[in-house]
Amino acid sequence: MDVCVENVFPAVAMPFNPFHEDAREERKPDPGGLSYSRGGKIPNIVHVDVDAFFASVEQALNPKLRGKPVLVGRGVVASASYEAKMCGVKTAMTFRDALRICPKAIVLPGRYEHYADFAERVRRILETYTPAVETAALDDFYLDFAGTERLYPDYEAALRRMQTEVLEQTGLSVSVGAARTKVVASIASRLERPRGFRIIAPGTEESFLTPLLVEKLHGIGHVHAGMLAERGITTIGELRLVPRAALEAAFGEVVGGQIWERARGLDGREVMMPSTPKSVSRETTIEGGTIDTEFLGGLIEYLSERIGSTLREYGRQARTIGLRIRYVDHFSVHQTVRITRPSNDERELLAEAKELFARLFTRRVAVRLVGVNVTNLEADRRQHELFDTDRNRRCSLNRGLDTVRGRYGWNAVFYGKGLELREHYATKPGGLVLSTPCLSR
Repeated sequence: MDVCVENVFPAVAMPFNPFHEDAREERKPDPGGLSYSRGGKIPNIVHVDVDAFFASVEQALNPKLRGKPVLVGRGVVASASYEAKMCGVKTAMTFRDALRICPKAIVLPGRYEHYADFAERVRRILETYTPAVETAALDDFYLDFAGTERLYPDYEAALRRMQTEVLEQTGLSVSVGAARTKVVASIASRLERPRGFRIIAPGTEESFLTPLLVEKLHGIGHVHAGMLAERGITTIGELRLVPRAALEAAFGEVVGGQIWERARGLDGREVMMPSTPKSVSRETTIEGGTIDTEFLGGLIEYLSERIGSTLREYGRQARTIGLRIRYVDHFSVHQTVRITRPSNDERELLAEAKELFARLFTRRVAVRLVGVNVTNLEADRRQHELFDTDRNRRCSLNRGLDTVRGRYGWNAVFYGKGLELREHYATKPGGLVLSTPCLSR
């Protein structure tokens, strides 16, 4: 049945009253949002958002850029410093339009391997306050402080200390919002950027959301906001008057239901802890391709090292390993083999990967991509072998490598092939800067 969108929304002519029929108790607005209620429970969900992330990282790496308008991206603005935003520059704006309104802006193409490093540094600082940290995006984190009331008797002071610590250790400013739900916490953190700070006390969510524009609500874009504005609905408070059935008819059952719930500050999403991987893969493209088997062997060795390190980090071993090759003519081959005994030792993984490479590299055509992956992971419960002293030495060596790299960076230790690769690729503390950005892990 077709639904006429013009008729599904009730007219909203009078100013919105937050104390509508759905409210079961009188709630007084809290301008600062800092007083706690309902038995003193804290608003345990915290949203941390890095301000103007890419541009801020560039300013942290190059102090000469501080205080200047900086634009990062290729073709369109992926990130703009607040000096550029003050001129009217917005994300997703073309550089042509951005430079027209901010001619003194400094344009940078972006160095994404550095952004990943800074994001990890921020995450490690947040994890010193609570282990429950979810990375929602590269510069976007949710934390759960449930059960930490005794650890942080002054909750606000702890969050402000965390905010200051990130700035001092990384040079990046972050905005912090705290509430009982993700949706309210994320809105609170973004209201007063840069370096915003807002705590929404339990029971004040609706009064906090009521005067805000509907665009502030997650799930409502410019098109939806325009539809609502045509019907006299511009604030979240006015949106809350719209029946759920009307929103579902206009936006669909799922989206409409989410909008109805989030307009009331309801959000059932929990902070998700990092899950144990079921597989690990690393691959990279090779500019122009190559038939140099020594160079390809070095890449496979490096990929195997990264996989072995990741497996040990998660306390896992692999029973199956695979190798993938794609040639410059787009012909691709892939094969897997079961390892004799589960392993997370890169030398053992490398031996299997080299055998697979010898089977698959059968064409006199340049290779464009090479990748290694492991599956069928299981917990690493291996004990020292009674008679296999070489395997015991490898285990001890790997632990030592992981310790050194964890303290001094990946580049502190390299095998021979890795040293040869450094002649072709730039390096950073996290390893080689390969053609595939995700390999910087």
